[in-house]
Parts: sequence; structure tokens; C-alpha cells
Amino acid sequence: MGVRAGQARLKRLAEQLAQNRTLSEDDMSFLVTALLSISNGVDAEIALKVKAKKGERKGPYARDTKLKMQYVTGLIAAAIAPESEGGLGLTLQDAVALVDREWSGLPSKSTILRYWNDVRKTQEIEFTIKTD
Repeated sequence: MGVRAGQARLKRLAEQLAQNRTLSEDDMSFLVTALLSISNGVDAEIALKVKAKKGERKGPYARDTKLKMQYVTGLIAAAIAPESEGGLGLTLQDAVALVDREWSGLPSKSTILRYWNDVRKTQEIEFTIKTD
């Protein structure tokens, strides 16, 4: 289970407890085991399964940036598409500059460009734009 899944599970459990709802056997076992482990000196992040791996971020900024970057690839694809296909006909550098200028909270231009190139290499299908 990754750190995001662990965080989501803890949030769900906290909401259930706040609403005084009964926990499932699995959830109850998880909480009892985790709390006993913490009381015995085990790191709470490990016991609650929310310890981030090397390079993994668990804050809201990282989560929001990951979501934004998914939209950025679509915007870049639309921006570099030829005008005849409904795009803006921009170069890749101009498209990245446009996205960087118009959308706050994104990584640097070089990171956006690297992310675009990585997505393009791993994408099974090409981006296509359909005009109205």
C-alpha cells in the first residue's frame, strides 16, 4: 500500500470514528495493531503505513501538482497541434511557456518539458484532438 492509499485509509477511519460508526473487523484489527506497535516504540508512520518511500512526497502540494501535471499534458498537446486540427500551432517551448504563464503552482518550465517528454515516451496512443 502506498503512502496516498494509507492516508486515504486513515482519513476514512477518522471519519467513521467521528461519526461514531462501527469499524469493520479488518479496520479494527489494523488500528489495534498499529496503536500497540506505536505504544511499543515503533515509528508511527510505519505502524500506520503512511511512511513515504525515497522520493515519494505525501503533502498536499505534491498531490495537487501531480493532478495538475496530468492536465498540463493535454493542454500542451492542444497547444502544439496544428491550427488546421483545432490547435494553436505553437512550438513545444512556446506551449510550455504558455502553460507556465497561465497556470500557477506548477513546477519549473524545464520540469514541465521533461514531464511532457516522459509521458510522450510511455503513452500507448498518441494524443488526438477532434475539432467541433
